[in-house]
Amino acid sequence: MPILALCQFPVLFLLLTSFALALRLFQLGTRAMHHDESLHAFYSWQLSEGMGLVHNPMMHGPLQMELTAGIFFLLGDSDFNARVFYAVIGTVLVAMTILFRSYLGKFGAIFTSSMLCISPAMLYFSRFARNDIIMAVFTFGLVITLWNYQTTKNNKYLYMMSALLALCFGTKETTFL
Repeated sequence: MPILALCQFPVLFLLLTSFALALRLFQLGTRAMHHDESLHAFYSWQLSEGMGLVHNPMMHGPLQMELTAGIFFLLGDSDFNARVFYAVIGTVLVAMTILFRSYLGKFGAIFTSSMLCISPAMLYFSRFARNDIIMAVFTFGLVITLWNYQTTKNNKYLYMMSALLALCFGTKETTFL
């Protein structure tokens, strides 16, 4: 019976998402910070210490600095805490395929999640304090809400798309393009 329970879609999906989180959190704070990461962490630290944040397009949108500053405020500053938001949002990307399963099918959703889970590029950017993984999540969210709107014509998906676009604009200036 336990083997049959593991073959159930929700259980597989939960195990896969848990594995994705474990991969993204494993020794997250041990490697040296990349130049971009150090800038994002520094400006987040300044904001968490009450020194404010002046938006500079060189740093992309302020959303990532604001969220990381919140983590620093709550948990303290460290290399791990500077990257933990990105690891969590990278795990969200793996889990988001469940929202697309009506188009992918159960097998397609599990397969897509599996590929996102172990993809070297997705894993790297999920452990890297830059906006790339955030934009991947918001873009995939836009794709999901667009498809759902096309299918249902329900206005709630338009509102969700508007919110996701606002988050995209707050994350990276290339959203305008």
